Amino acid sequence: MSSETSHWRLDGTDTTLLVVQDHAVPRLYWCGSKLKNDTILSQLLAHDDSALAFGGMDNVTPLSLFPQASTGYTGSPALNGHRNGHAFAHSMRTTGVSQSDNTLTINLVDDHAELSIEISLSLDIQSDVARMTTTLSNTASTPYTVDWLASATLPMPNKYRQCLTQHGRWGLENQTHRRNIAPGRIDISNLHGRTSHEHAPSLICGTAGFSNNGGDVMFAHLGWSGNFSLRVERLSNGTISLQAGVLYLPGECILEPGEQLTTPAVTFTRGSGMNQCTQRFHQHIRTCILPEWTRRARPIHANSWEALYFNHDPDALLPLIDAAAGAGAERFVLDDGWFRHRRSDNAGLGDWFIDESIYPEGLHPIVQRTRQHGMQFGLWFEPEMVNPDSDLYREHPEWAMHLEHVDTPLARNQLVLDIARDDVADYLFECITSLVHEYAIDYIKWDMNRDLVLAGDGQRARAAAQPKALYRLLQRILDVCPGLEIETCASGGARADLAILEYTGRVWTSDNIDPIERASIQQGFLRFMPPEIMGAHVGHKTAHLTGRVTSLHTRAIIALQGQFGFELDARRLDSQDVITLQHYTQLYKSNRDWIANSTYWQLSTYSKSLIACGYVDDTQDHALYSVVAIGNMHPTRPGHLPLSGLDPEKVYTLTLESINQTELAPFNKMIPSWCESPVVTTGELLMKIGVPLPVMPPQSALLIGCHREVQS
Repeated sequence: MSSETSHWRLDGTDTTLLVVQDHAVPRLYWCGSKLKNDTILSQLLAHDDSALAFGGMDNVTPLSLFPQASTGYTGSPALNGHRNGHAFAHSMRTTGVSQSDNTLTINLVDDHAELSIEISLSLDIQSDVARMTTTLSNTASTPYTVDWLASATLPMPNKYRQCLTQHGRWGLENQTHRRNIAPGRIDISNLHGRTSHEHAPSLICGTAGFSNNGGDVMFAHLGWSGNFSLRVERLSNGTISLQAGVLYLPGECILEPGEQLTTPAVTFTRGSGMNQCTQRFHQHIRTCILPEWTRRARPIHANSWEALYFNHDPDALLPLIDAAAGAGAERFVLDDGWFRHRRSDNAGLGDWFIDESIYPEGLHPIVQRTRQHGMQFGLWFEPEMVNPDSDLYREHPEWAMHLEHVDTPLARNQLVLDIARDDVADYLFECITSLVHEYAIDYIKWDMNRDLVLAGDGQRARAAAQPKALYRLLQRILDVCPGLEIETCASGGARADLAILEYTGRVWTSDNIDPIERASIQQGFLRFMPPEIMGAHVGHKTAHLTGRVTSLHTRAIIALQGQFGFELDARRLDSQDVITLQHYTQLYKSNRDWIANSTYWQLSTYSKSLIACGYVDDTQDHALYSVVAIGNMHPTRPGHLPLSGLDPEKVYTLTLESINQTELAPFNKMIPSWCESPVVTTGELLMKIGVPLPVMPPQSALLIGCHREVQS
C-alpha cells in the first residue's frame, strides 16, 4: 500500500462503494453492505499490505478498475487493441478523479499509446444498484482498432465459489445453470447479434450454495442488445473478477483520430441472497430505466396471432375483437399478416403498407370496432427485417446486410436490413410513424425474428452498429409519437436487456405460452426484470408449441404473474370458460396497480416439481402467491409452503383466489380448510410454518391471497 492513498465512497441506503487509489489506477476496494466509520477505514487501508509468493511477477498491483498487463496482471485486460499491430500494450495513469452527487468519474491517460479513458461509476441511493461505463478516446492522428473494451471489471470476494448463468433456446428462454468458479475463465459469449435466447447478459455469483434468501451474492447485467461477452475469471493468486463488454467482430470497431467509444453500462449490486438482489434490480429498473408510461395501469392484451395467424379475414377479425372485449380485454393487438403480400412468412417483410386486397378501407373498420368496445389498438411490426420476396428488396437489395462473395443464409425466409444506413432508417421511420398517426395507434409490438449472421455492409462487419441504430430509431419515433407504447419482442425473449428497456416498457417473454414451460421461463426472467413488464398470455387449451393440454385455471394463474393477456381464440370459449376467464381478468384489474410497485419473492419449495413465487405490496397489507406443479408430487402429504415478505406482526386473511377447487377435489381425500373458506392467521405463522398445501396433480396451479385483516 502506497503512503499516498486516496479514497472515495459512494453511499446508498444499505450499500457502500469504496474506491481506493494506491497505485496508478484506482480500484474498487469494497462493494457491499454500508460502511460506517471512515476513521477505522483509513487505518485498515494504511495496513493493507498483501502477501506476495515466489514464482510470479516481482511487483503485482491489485486488480484495478482498468486492469492492464503493464501492471503484471495476467487475466483479461480491460482493453485489447492496436494501431496496425503497434501500441497493443497500455500503461494508463490517473489524471483526475472527481465526485458529483453519487457519481465518481475517473480519468486515465496513456501518453505513449495516445489514448485516454473515462470511467463513470454511480450508485443509485434508493435501490443500492451501481452502474459503470467506460469511454475510450483516440487522441492520436492515426486510427486505433478496438478488439475488446470492457464496460467494467469488478473484483469479487475470493470466498465466491459459484455462479449462475441463464441460457436457453427459442421457446425455452431463461433457464438457469449453476457452475463452480474453478481456476481459469468462464466465458459466456453471444454472437447472435441480439441479446439472444441462448445467453442472457446477466450473471449471478456468490458463495457456495447461495439461495433465494441466503449466501453472499452479486448480480451483474450488461445493458446491450447485441453481441457480448461475460467473463468470470479466477487466477492462481486467488483474484476473482467479473468482466463484461461488447464482443466485436474482426475489424468492426476502429476509432478514427478524435473519436470516442462509450461502452454499454454494467449494472450490479451485492446482497444477502438472490431475492434481495432481485428486489433491488426491480426497484432500480422501475425508477431509473423504464419509460414513464410503464407507471400507468397495464392493460389486458388480446393478441390475434394464435387465434388467426395469417388469416386476416375481417369476417373473422371483427367477431374476435367482440369476443376478446367480452372476456375482459382492454387492448386489441393485430399481429403479423396485415401488410402487403403477407399471406405466409415467405414474403412481404419490408412492405409496410396496408394490404388493400384484405383491407379495402384500410384498418379503419378494425380500429373502429376496437374503439367501440373502449379498447386500445396495437399493431405488429418487424422493422429490421426484409423478405427477398418483397417490393422493398427488389428495389433495394443493397439495404440488406451482407458480405460480397458470400451467400447470406436465410432464417424464417428473411434477411436483416442495415438500419445504421440513414436511408433505411428514414424509410422505416416514415412507414411506422405515418401508420401510428393515421390510426392513432396506442402500442407497437416490435418483433425481430432472425439472428444477425454475416452482419456486414458488403465489405466489413457491422453487427455492433445495429443495436445503436435501433436505439436511435426508437427514440426518433417516440419523439414524434408521444404516448406510444412499444413492446420488445425477438422470437419471444431474445431481446430483453436494460438498454432496450429505456425505449420499450414491455417484453414478450417467450413465444411459448404453455404454462408449465412458462413457469421456469418466467422465474428466470423475474430474477432481474420486474413483473409488470413481462408479457404473459393465456393460450389455448392445447399449447401450440408443445401440444400439452392444461386447464384454463393453470393458464390464467401463470399469466397473472406478468402483464396479463390472451393469445387464445376468445370466439371459441364456452359460457363457463368466459366466466372463468372473467374471474381472472378481474383479479388482474383489482391488483395490478400495487403489483406494479410490489416486492417480488421467489419461494423455496421442498420439491423440484413445485415452482412458487409471490408479490407483496409496499405496506405489507396485500400479497398474492402462485404455486404450480410442473410434475408429480411424491409425498402423499404435501406439507407446508412457507411464504415470504409478510409482516410477522400483522393478521391476514388467507384465501384461495383461484377458483379451481373442483379440479383439485378428485386428488384430495381431505383438502386443507383454507382452500374452501378463508382462514385468519398471522404473518409470523405463514412465514415460519407456512401454508398447508393440497395434493396438486401435475400441471395444476394455485393462486393464494393474503390480505391484512382490519381489526375492529
